Parts: sequence; structure tokens; C-alpha cells
Amino acid sequence: MRTDVVRNAALIVLVVVGVSLGLRESRSQPTLSPADESPPSARIRGTADVAARQSLVEPRRRLYLPSKSAGCGKAPPTQAGATETLTLTHGGIERTYNVHLPPSYKPRKAHRLVLAFHGYGGSATSAEHGTSGMSLHADEKGYIAVYPQSTRYRADGSRPVSSWNDGACASSPGPEGPTCTAGSVQYPFPAKCGPARCNWCSCVDDVGFVAAMLDEIEAAYCINTRRVYATGFSNGGMLVQRLACDLPDRFAAVAPSHGQLHVGFNCAPTEPLSVMSVWGTRDRVVPGAGGASSDGYLYTPVAEVTELIAESQQCDTADTVYSSPTDGERGWACTQRAKCARGRQVVACSWNGGHSWPANDDGVYFAHDTVWRFFKKNRKPR
Repeated sequence: MRTDVVRNAALIVLVVVGVSLGLRESRSQPTLSPADESPPSARIRGTADVAARQSLVEPRRRLYLPSKSAGCGKAPPTQAGATETLTLTHGGIERTYNVHLPPSYKPRKAHRLVLAFHGYGGSATSAEHGTSGMSLHADEKGYIAVYPQSTRYRADGSRPVSSWNDGACASSPGPEGPTCTAGSVQYPFPAKCGPARCNWCSCVDDVGFVAAMLDEIEAAYCINTRRVYATGFSNGGMLVQRLACDLPDRFAAVAPSHGQLHVGFNCAPTEPLSVMSVWGTRDRVVPGAGGASSDGYLYTPVAEVTELIAESQQCDTADTVYSSPTDGERGWACTQRAKCARGRQVVACSWNGGHSWPANDDGVYFAHDTVWRFFKKNRKPR
């Protein structure tokens, strides 16, 4: 009987202790209300749950991670801190492009890439040294600058002419008729490309060349394929707009300068892409406000370019101020179509200048920082 008393007393003690522990545990783990169920990461406790916590934020982190190209980890074919020429064959034509690697280039780090296209009659060398000065900026900011070379042709015994085929400059008459006035200047034009009236550039496949060049660059260098950009001047700017329309999957943002497509050939990207159009208020060669150029050619006004691109990117319908680091420099001012889908940007910047890369009185290309900041803000969405 004494044994039964002792056993019963022990059971009572165990029950009391169990109830006490249960009450203590329930106080330390309160019942979750519906409001407590979001976000789940707030409920993770203890070092044992670090992996679970990381798994919850990983999808967001992946949005910002670079997409490394196939060239990552390989020794580059050109020297860091220098500009060298590479070749490829496209469409049966041997093509070239100059690659400038910044001194800070590292084969395992994914780098931003900027393509810079020369204008009519120019060259890859003039794009680097004569009209943009971009390599010094690339060294400072740590991106790779590439200067493609257009093809050259002769016509009627003229000197060789270098030009890009933007899909419009060799295709007149277009959807809206001739792309020049009756009294326009007639430029040399290859006979194999068709009638010369209003046409003035080559008819080779430059969009295909750029696609093939990007394939080679991404295979040879460590490129962040979500941060590939393009800019170009005049005829080079026209090609950049064409690339935005025909190769939107290869670029995160583009900035054509003083180069709109001919009337009737205006186009817009079919995928998310940010665009900054640059023009000079005193430019008479490719007038940004529209009307015939000084040599009698008809180009799309920048306002119409912005309108069509903004529509494609689902932006606001009204222009608002876009602040930039160079506001006020030589009359530099920018507007934007805000609230575009997926964070895209559609911007137009003008300055009190003629047909040249925006530069101050000392010859410094002051627009580089503004264009670069625009590029940096934009990455290709996953």
C-alpha cells in the first residue's frame, strides 16, 4: 500500500511539471494571427534556420545577380588597358571591331559592355578617339568598350565611303514615300543596292553582323549579359535605334545620339528596353525637331521616336522632367515618359549644339556621365 501511495505521488508530480512546461512553451510560442503569417521570414528563429531564411530571400537576390557569359574564366584574346582589333566573317565579308579592355579587367568578373558606333564616313578609330573619347571613361568606370567598324564601298569612282545599314537609309522610297526632297544632295550609292534616289548607305546585313559580333565577344570575354548597352552617333545612332527594334533581347538600354531613322521607318522595341535619345537643338544635318535637313533629307522627329517607344514600353503619355548630372551644361535638359512597365526608362535629352557628340568649349564630352548613369540604372530583366 505504501508503494501505491509513492507511485501515485510521483505521477501527480510528473503531471504538474508537464502542465507547467506546457504552459511555459505556449507562452513562448503565441498563436499566430492571419497578420503574423506574412512575411514568413519574420517567424524564423535560431541559427538552425539560417538556410531556411536564405532560401526565402534567394529569389529576390537572383533578380540582381549578373548573368555570366561563356567567356568567364577564360584568358582574354586582347590585353587589358589597351585597344586591339579583332575580325570575324559575316555574310561572306570580313568584318572588324576594336575592343578596349579597362586595366581593371578580371576574367572571372562579369563586366558591363558598351558598343559605340561611328557615324557616316567614320571609323572604329574615330569613334574611340575623335568623336566620343569613351575609352578613358571606360577605364575610369571599369566597363568594356567596343567600337565596331562598318563596311566601305565605292560608287562612281568616288573615295571609299563607310556607312551602316539601318534599314532605312538604303530603302527609299519608304512607307511614306521618298525620304528626301526634290532638291536633295545625292551621295554615292552602290549600284547593286538599287536606285540611288534618296539612298546613301550600304545595303549589307549590319544587324546580323552585330549579333554575330556579340556572340564572339560574349564567348571570349567575361560579360554580364544582362548589362549590354549601345550608343552611336549620326548614322551610328540610326543603327542603334534599328538594333533596339531588331535585337531587343541583346541589350538592356541604348542611347542613340543625333541619329533618328528616316520618316516612314520609325520603330520601337517589342521587348522591355530602355532608350535615351540625344539630339542638338542646332543640328541641321539630322534635325531633332523634324523638317528637311540641310542636305534635303527627312528624318523622324525625336518627339515621334519617344512617343512610339514610350507606347511600346507602356509608359505615361505626358513628358516630365528627367534630372541628370549635366543639366544646364550647354543647355542640356532631359524629359522622360515615366512609370514604364518593368522599370524601363524612355528619355530624350537635348543640348544647345549642332551635329556632334555633346561637348563643352574645352572639347570634353560631358554627356558620358549622364549616359553611363542611365545605362547603370538599367539591366535586362530575367
